[in-house]
Amino acid sequence: MIECKPLIPLQELDLKIDAARDQIEEKKQKVVRMQNEIEADAQLIEKKLALLKKIQLRRRKAETELNDLNQQVKLAEIKMQSAGLSPASYKAIEKELAGMKEKAASEEGKILEDMEKIETLEKDTVKGQKVVAGRRDHLEQIKIRVAEEITGVRKELDLLQTQRSQISLKIAADLLEKYEELRQKRRGQVLFPTENPSCPACGMGMPAGLMSAVTSHEGAETCSNCSMLIYWTGQRV
Repeated sequence: MIECKPLIPLQELDLKIDAARDQIEEKKQKVVRMQNEIEADAQLIEKKLALLKKIQLRRRKAETELNDLNQQVKLAEIKMQSAGLSPASYKAIEKELAGMKEKAASEEGKILEDMEKIETLEKDTVKGQKVVAGRRDHLEQIKIRVAEEITGVRKELDLLQTQRSQISLKIAADLLEKYEELRQKRRGQVLFPTENPSCPACGMGMPAGLMSAVTSHEGAETCSNCSMLIYWTGQRV
């Protein structure tokens, strides 16, 4: 038998301490998650800006090539109008001219497509930059609020830890050592009340001997399966 009455208020404080620490960690992680999301959006905008620059360079190159093609087209048209041009030369220039016009039309199409892409990317990046800037400002406000909340929780945590120290001084050393050992193995609850013939910690049914021991006194017994402490709160025969 393990005396459990002194451990019950200690465990209640420990569970509150665990909850307070979890609360602090969750608040910290909330800020980290927001920061990561904002940075991910900022990186996406940087990629869009890089793509925008690439398309702008490509469009300028295409415009230069189109200008050159248009000049070549004009020269070819002038040649075709020259007097004394042989039929064979005329057909050769005509074929070359058709190829240049086809290529020019293709370049014009590419330029128009790139202009649409540039317009879309410019709008997206400008909007995205404004959103990221706004979210960063909001994050700074969140950080201030979370820091204040964490300070409040830490004050509560300090009070709980003081209360725990005071209670632990009243508990026998061997009993406290047993409890602390279980707490190290399993963070959280280690002392479980039960009204049923099964361990509330692991769900396994209690052997007849353990069941008899648990129901025979007000102390706790160690579960043969999970090693947690079980004490009876049901009716005693």
